[in-house]
Amino acid sequence: MSTATVHSDSATEPSKPARSLRLRWSIIAGVLATAIFAQAVFAGLMLPGVDWGHRAHSLNAFVLIASTLAAGLSALVSLRRVPNGPKLGFTLLSLGVVLVIQTAVGKSSTEGANLMWVHIPLGVALFGFAMLGVARVRQLGGG
Repeated sequence: MSTATVHSDSATEPSKPARSLRLRWSIIAGVLATAIFAQAVFAGLMLPGVDWGHRAHSLNAFVLIASTLAAGLSALVSLRRVPNGPKLGFTLLSLGVVLVIQTAVGKSSTEGANLMWVHIPLGVALFGFAMLGVARVRQLGGG
């Protein structure tokens, strides 16, 4: 009589704490990416003159900057010993810095500077940058 043993390759099957960690950071990165996408929606509402579109765009920008920088700092501190954790932290911090630049360009545009040609494409690039953060979460723990 032979007994079969099932071996699990730990490299392909993440542990429960690793799955939980990835889930938490996936939610954070996903919410940030969704909020960046929402910026385009709010900007689109401003074009036909929807009153609350500009307020929503401005408020969301402020919340995005604060939450992205906080998430980046939190990732650097809490994930410093997790493989690829610092990479996620630096990605989120970099995203926060670019959001600050984007906001400054947007404010300058509303004050008369001819910078909308920079503001709009940078907004599109920011969404791609946010998706890089989502991809970095998948690498947490060496995955």
